[in-house]
Amino acid sequence: MRLTVLGNQGPFPGPEGACTGFLLQDKEVNILIDCGAGVISRLQKYCKISDLDAIVLSHLHSDHSSDMFVLRYAVQAKLMTKTMDKAIDVYTPKTPDKYYKELDFNNVFNLHNISDGMQLNIMGFSFTFYKTAHPVECYGMRIEKDGKVFAYSADTTYTENIIKLAENADLFLCEANATENIRKTSNPPHLSVKEACDIARKAKVKKLLLTHFWFEEPKENYRGDAEGEFNKVELSEELKTYEI
Repeated sequence: MRLTVLGNQGPFPGPEGACTGFLLQDKEVNILIDCGAGVISRLQKYCKISDLDAIVLSHLHSDHSSDMFVLRYAVQAKLMTKTMDKAIDVYTPKTPDKYYKELDFNNVFNLHNISDGMQLNIMGFSFTFYKTAHPVECYGMRIEKDGKVFAYSADTTYTENIIKLAENADLFLCEANATENIRKTSNPPHLSVKEACDIARKAKVKKLLLTHFWFEEPKENYRGDAEGEFNKVELSEELKTYEI
């Protein structure tokens, strides 16, 4: 498995940046995980829209799904011009209802609902979904293939479910939107860097990759919070590919 970070910012992207989106690949299989602002443009550096095998959305907050509402027009146009020959399978929570209904557009997506504890085989990848603690219905993912485990927290506050999701993962991609500096003035519904490291430590993951950065917060603050908290932790880099 290999994972390319298409965007790692939230809740909005900075200049030259993009919100959450990751391309998971193995051989000829291409699965997009989350699809926030700016992701579709970057996706096409690595994969044609017509070569997407599936899209998995952790939740329907805009910074994880807004480019889906651009992508639907792209797929519609490509189906009309016969540069694509089938709709894309999309795995997503069914709520919030307003945004879910907007995905049901001219048969460009085959919509499949996900739920807590659900296990699915998607193009040879074994997915298990874990409900997280977030203001809307949201699911983290444990993905297994060929003896390797990739875990993705999605958006959440601290919950035991994320420890189970990440247990012994080869790569744990974990949101860490809140630094200690941010926590001085606000309490966003997200993990802090230190909490992400604590989960990784308890889950005994092999490598922790942090994501979902607040663009206006200096990266030095994220690095400083992570220092000494976990033995193998990195800040994810946009447009970088990680082998799992």
